[in-house]
Amino acid sequence: MGAMRVIVVAERAGGEVLSVTREVLACGLELAAHAAADVEVLVAGNRIADLVRDLARTCAARVTGVESAQLALYNGEAFRQGLLQVLKADGPLLVCLPHTAFGSDLAPRLAAALDASCITAVEECRFVDGRPRFVRAMFGGKLRAEIVSERSVTVVTLVPGAWAPLPRQRAPEPRWRIVDVQIAPGGSRTREVMEAPGQRVKLDDAEVIVAAGRGIGDPKNLRLLEDLAAIFPRSGLACSRAVCDLGWLGYAHQVGVTGQTVSPGLYIACGISGAVQHLAGMKGSRVIVAINSDPRAAIFQVADYCVVEDLVRFIPLLLEEYRRWSEKGSLQTSRTNTS
Repeated sequence: MGAMRVIVVAERAGGEVLSVTREVLACGLELAAHAAADVEVLVAGNRIADLVRDLARTCAARVTGVESAQLALYNGEAFRQGLLQVLKADGPLLVCLPHTAFGSDLAPRLAAALDASCITAVEECRFVDGRPRFVRAMFGGKLRAEIVSERSVTVVTLVPGAWAPLPRQRAPEPRWRIVDVQIAPGGSRTREVMEAPGQRVKLDDAEVIVAAGRGIGDPKNLRLLEDLAAIFPRSGLACSRAVCDLGWLGYAHQVGVTGQTVSPGLYIACGISGAVQHLAGMKGSRVIVAINSDPRAAIFQVADYCVVEDLVRFIPLLLEEYRRWSEKGSLQTSRTNTS
């Protein structure tokens, strides 16, 4: 039996490897350090030599480009075929992907083909007697389970934001290669990938994010959250998936596993219960304030400041206090300038 290998499958959009890949790579290097294993990053696509070379120059792992014209756009069948031609297991193997729409679709396909265990939505890795235990939330975040793989090959998906991204640093000797693969015609073919209609909200650039959950009660109350966000420079309005599904805000505002992953300086969660799918997208925020009328809401388990109150009462009081403070500050400045 060969030595353990740790494989990181990169998520790519066009000619760019997404930042979530560097989070998965950070976990991969952590796992490899405990298992004395080698780490390899796989990037699937077409005409990706420049992208592969750039990634190899800025990370501490070997990078392999899996190349075929059929891999230009993501297709689960085609990516499974292409990656399996590189992933053939000749010993213990651990395959890591991001827990995004990409990883959630591809991971079970790979696991089934490799006769591997598949562990999803991993938030933490612990080591007991040299074996990794993968920790994930269950029942909406109310419980945490430690899972041990009983197979020599394991496929895991890692929740975005659970690991800090591996910093870009120049590798002294970049290691990379391109492997041309043959993709047989499958049952489906991706013809085009289109951006969602409407202007994309730049939540990843916001220093302060005010987020709405189903608990705001009425879409009219979004105005309160917009007013709260407006008092901060570089702020944005976000929401949970439930708010999107109700049609109160567009999906470009969604934070969570199937939305955006953000890490602002301040995240204000309004009427959000704290389901694990939402927490995965925002728990990397430096300061979290939660406003919820339910004292048992799961969001309070991760919040730095907890406000148990009806947001329809609390936010107007907060805005009024801000206005008083702002007017007082302006008056003092005016007096100083005229004296």
